[in-house]
Amino acid sequence: MSPAYHSGNLKNTDRPWYNYPFRPTVGNLTKPLAPRNIMVTSPYHVDKIDIRWDNPKIIPQNSGLNILGCNVYRSTDNPYGPYVKVNESPVTVLFYRDQSVEELVMDENATPTIKHVLEPRDRWLVYSSQKPIIIPGSNGQVTNRVEDVVVKIDDGDGIFLEIPAFKVNGPTGEIELIREPTYSYELQQIIPPRLPVPPNGRVRISYKYLKHSVLTVLNQRIFYKVTAVAVDPEDSSATIETPLDEISDRSAFDVEAIDYIWREAILRNRWLLEQGGERVKIFIRKWMGETCPSHQTNYGQSYNDCLQCFGTNIIGGYSGPYDVIIAPPESEKMVELADMGLHIRYDWATWLGPWPLINARDVIVRQNNERYVVGPVTPQGSRGCIYQQHFSMSYIDQGDIRYQIDVEGGADQVPASYSACREPQPTPASPMINNKPEIVPERSVRGKTITFENITWVLPLVLGVFYKLSSIVCQMI
Repeated sequence: MSPAYHSGNLKNTDRPWYNYPFRPTVGNLTKPLAPRNIMVTSPYHVDKIDIRWDNPKIIPQNSGLNILGCNVYRSTDNPYGPYVKVNESPVTVLFYRDQSVEELVMDENATPTIKHVLEPRDRWLVYSSQKPIIIPGSNGQVTNRVEDVVVKIDDGDGIFLEIPAFKVNGPTGEIELIREPTYSYELQQIIPPRLPVPPNGRVRISYKYLKHSVLTVLNQRIFYKVTAVAVDPEDSSATIETPLDEISDRSAFDVEAIDYIWREAILRNRWLLEQGGERVKIFIRKWMGETCPSHQTNYGQSYNDCLQCFGTNIIGGYSGPYDVIIAPPESEKMVELADMGLHIRYDWATWLGPWPLINARDVIVRQNNERYVVGPVTPQGSRGCIYQQHFSMSYIDQGDIRYQIDVEGGADQVPASYSACREPQPTPASPMINNKPEIVPERSVRGKTITFENITWVLPLVLGVFYKLSSIVCQMI
């Protein structure tokens, strides 16, 4: 159940009191509660995800408010955001389908982008304003085919004629025009090239691009939040909305809500990890976002030494780090001679709880700064609920670019760090337990694991008892 709040004065909202928790930062009225029982599921179609929820009007705490509808927010790879609203206006039904949207651009004026390149060879280029150019009906597959682009050229005579493109580079939106004479089978003659020669030459292009993308691949982490939108009781021309930080995220993995039995099982697994697990940091690999400038269209990837994307093609490369606990290693280290020199082989299988959702190619950082790449992930659970995630880890050589990922996080890596309780860390430094107030700092033993807390206060206590017994024995002698 989502929390409800009040600002200390509800007389202007005409809503029941219900003993709301106090929240002084909310002006003079209460925000509407988000709809309950949000469900994210697949409609068994590529590039589509369905989100359903209960009517927020039936929530007692929302009585007295004029609910206009709901807004749907989406975050990719990161349950903490940033969240982007996917609907243009409030959804007035209890269902929303988030899907990829192909936008058709008709007769776009590409004249300002005309580029005549003489070196290394004579080329005429124009560029689309939207990119990448895609194959129609392919769920965002980038095209390099000339038949997916329509080019119309005016060579200065005031007439636009449709001329096939010579070459199309879909990722960059670059279209190369035919600059050589061609043979027309209809006219049975050689046709000179039609080019937009300045000052009167013009070009129009038609194509399709992906306006809204939903990547529905295996183990894709897409998170949603649904808010309620209502009319502001103090200003009928304004609206109020449920704060995003008061709503739990939902994903397609949460087919059913976890019942109390399996919730207890997750807590017991958590206890096992806290007692014998290893505290590590996980970087979640980005799969969507702004493409890195070093992206190589011919090879479909960026340079492996790129510090902007760390070889992932996406600016930033990874989100995180997140503080988690994993099961301890159960294998031996081996040094072997590979093609590129000596290589440490340290592959082992482990597991963690249901959060965060991880995927292959994520990066794990141990406290000695050894870094590992996550292998295939096998979620464990029942009825669509995930309780454990089993995966393999492989050692990354120290010369790898992934050792350059900043563990301290950054402005584009939100959040910088979260604790095991999903609370923001005041600093992304390595975890260290707090001092016991009854133990003086000079006698406190520090450690970087949760299990160390079990012996931090025991050792000084045992030493104190030993010293006291020793003094008693000395007095008796």
